[in-house]
Amino acid sequence: MKNIVIWLSAVLTAAACTQAEPDYRDHQYGHVQFKLYKAASYDDTQTKAVLEQLDYLKDVTKIKVALDYEGNRISQTLPVNASDDNAAEFGLRSDKLKLLAGKYDVLNFSLFNKLDEVVYEGTPASSQMSFEVIPGGLCVHDLLANVVERGKVRFTIVKDMSDFEQVTKAPARPYTFDEIKFITLSVRSKEGVKTKFEKLPAKFSLHFDETDDVEDGYRTSSLQCDTLLSLVAGEYVVESYEAYDSGRSLLETSNRNVAGFVIEDNRTTEVDVPVRLYHTAEYIKDYYALYEIWKALNGDEWYYNGEDYPVGINWDFNKDPDLWGDQPGVSLHSNGRVAMINLSGFGFHGHMPAALGQLTELVELYLGSHNDSNQSAYDPTVQPGKGTRNRFERHKEHMRALHPAEQMSEPVARALAEHDIVIPETAMYTYMKESDIIDETTGRMRIKPMDMNHGKLTNGLLSLPPEIGKLAKLEQLFIANGELTTLPKEMSGLVSCTDIEVYNCPEMTEFPMALARMPELVSLNLANNSQWSAEEALKGIKALAEGPSAEKIQILYFNENSLEVIPKEIKNMKKMGLLDFSSNRIHTIEEAWGNEIKPVQLFLDNNRLSSFPVNEQGVFCFTEDTETFSVRNNLFTEFPDIFSAKSIYTIVSIDFSYNRITRFQNGDAFKGVNVETLTLANNPGIKAYPIELAKSNSIVMYVNLRGCNVEVIPEGSFEYENAIYLSSLDLSYNDLSDLPRDMHAGNLPYLYGVELSHNRFKEFPWEPLDSQYLTVFAIRSQRDENGERCLSDWPEGIYQHRGLRGFYIGSNNLGKIEDTISTICYYLDISDNPEIIFDASDVCYAIQTGAYILIYDKTQDIRNCDILIN
Repeated sequence: MKNIVIWLSAVLTAAACTQAEPDYRDHQYGHVQFKLYKAASYDDTQTKAVLEQLDYLKDVTKIKVALDYEGNRISQTLPVNASDDNAAEFGLRSDKLKLLAGKYDVLNFSLFNKLDEVVYEGTPASSQMSFEVIPGGLCVHDLLANVVERGKVRFTIVKDMSDFEQVTKAPARPYTFDEIKFITLSVRSKEGVKTKFEKLPAKFSLHFDETDDVEDGYRTSSLQCDTLLSLVAGEYVVESYEAYDSGRSLLETSNRNVAGFVIEDNRTTEVDVPVRLYHTAEYIKDYYALYEIWKALNGDEWYYNGEDYPVGINWDFNKDPDLWGDQPGVSLHSNGRVAMINLSGFGFHGHMPAALGQLTELVELYLGSHNDSNQSAYDPTVQPGKGTRNRFERHKEHMRALHPAEQMSEPVARALAEHDIVIPETAMYTYMKESDIIDETTGRMRIKPMDMNHGKLTNGLLSLPPEIGKLAKLEQLFIANGELTTLPKEMSGLVSCTDIEVYNCPEMTEFPMALARMPELVSLNLANNSQWSAEEALKGIKALAEGPSAEKIQILYFNENSLEVIPKEIKNMKKMGLLDFSSNRIHTIEEAWGNEIKPVQLFLDNNRLSSFPVNEQGVFCFTEDTETFSVRNNLFTEFPDIFSAKSIYTIVSIDFSYNRITRFQNGDAFKGVNVETLTLANNPGIKAYPIELAKSNSIVMYVNLRGCNVEVIPEGSFEYENAIYLSSLDLSYNDLSDLPRDMHAGNLPYLYGVELSHNRFKEFPWEPLDSQYLTVFAIRSQRDENGERCLSDWPEGIYQHRGLRGFYIGSNNLGKIEDTISTICYYLDISDNPEIIFDASDVCYAIQTGAYILIYDKTQDIRNCDILIN
């Protein structure tokens, strides 16, 4: 080799000293490249190793080969490499070596590590010794090294349900298969060598089972360990595993041999490791209970008709039993136990089986609800999974939706909106028009209380089993719209149940006394059970008021029933805050509640009450916490003197609309009110504005006297200290023809909205315009006693009022208007004035830009604004 290199050097030097011309001598050369493989992965040819077995090919960085060429010995060291360590085990490739063409024999080779230490020496077998270099070509020659045989293994954790056929003992803390997030596997080779793979990440996968022995569509699950692991070739067994949850806490250790496998050199072996599931695990028992419930309630006929899941969906049991808890309407605890069942909307029917008693971790059970007919897109009281958090606020929201406040007119709503004020009595205008809210011919509200029709069924539940009493952790139980006839006495065992609904169960003709024995009730909805007689309803209320939950109940719906008398025992419910007795036949409240009951919301609408009992102090009930006190559509002829203007607490709303009120109780001695909104609408006997409010120095911000046949507002009605709080008046649909002189800014400095539509004004009433804060003024549709239009005056100079933003003067008898029209008052209603001549030039540009709203008729004579004509 030394002589060849010297000769080549001499040739190159000579060539450098002569004139450059083509050199054809490279045609006598070729190249060789050596590839180094594991002998075990190659074939039966063996290499004679001088040193002991090599551990990994990846440790080799160089190869030194000794060659024989026509009796000349040549040695050359070459780098070897692969794309990465993993690829190295499949073979290494040397750099190319340039040699004279001819035949060569490999005498031996040495392998070096990165420290240039010899790690292996070998002599190729005779069949691997010779190669030939072709002129201008490349010869690839394989060399084999005796390297430890290794392969890869990937583990998949599968379920072993063989124990389902026999009784076995579950781990101390049962866990669900999908709780496993890490797994440690110990494997042992045939020779006894043990290897432990610590806390391998395991990814849960739900998929179809493609084996031949299951039905089509059968679902199963597994855990995939994506980590590729290396093992020496040979036979192995997984002799134990340790399962861990997401917090790396130990779930279970199993020391039984669970899987055998074989590792082959440079091949990947997929191994299924079965993890045992236990038939006795409580969560598995829960899932079998779900199956029993489904069968007993004719589950194969279920067809979901609701909004939470796809229409027509049903429960599916064509999957591994440990997956049976994954059903629409079912929620699970983190340990797999059933936490919630919501069967509303599935159309179930039948007798609830005893298997219900297995679900001892159940917290919420919905067997229908008052919102099954989807009368409300959002019902804050039916929120499966929300538990009892913010219970009181959610029920307040529901009661407001169930009993929409008597709305004031649209002009008043616009006035308040200009000041960013929205009250319950104007809230509907954010999404509805006035014509949809108020009947234009009568002034009465079109909107009716929201509830389901009595007797309309959405399921066929026939009975509940005594085993329901085992559900000691059940907090919420909803039963509605079914065919139950009674409730089991064992419900007294529901020691955690705070919220219960028994709604619209027309076959339950007797009050279910089981409710009165429940110990921890906070919220009850017993509405829409008018099949109970007045005696049954009274017996039920008394039983609740004398039962173990009497002093814990805070919320009671007893609307749409047949109760006639509210018994004195109700005073035992000292924590009562939300109380709905609307739409019964109540004519008597046996005894004043005094300071025993402190309602936040009280609804007594649609009954036959004509008075309230009071105690020695003249108190019916404690009102300092009251937000809503509603007694609409009863038989009151006097506004009761049960409030006080001297209270330091302001009630949000007092509503005595649709009664027969003609006067205020106790007249000049009336104690007054402290309220934001006082609603007396549609009391046709009220002929005069109640001056008792002034005499009692009442605090009222918004007054609704719509449709009361009011003929006069007595002098002095607005001349009192607290009159400054009055900011809006709805006096529409009355018989007013004049306003008092004391309706001026001195008494009413913050007057925002005044509604005088549908009265009898023959002359324009200027009094409200004295207030610089007046924002909207309405005087539509004035008619005399014969029904003739009687207002023909346009208020000249009204444009000078700098606070006015809306003016409603439609449906009158206006003629030609020769006045400046201000764009500051951007909303003007002049519609239904057939004789009007209106010059729109002052506001035409604002109309074009969308900054002005003119309500008019196409048939009217509107001049100087073509956009209104086109």
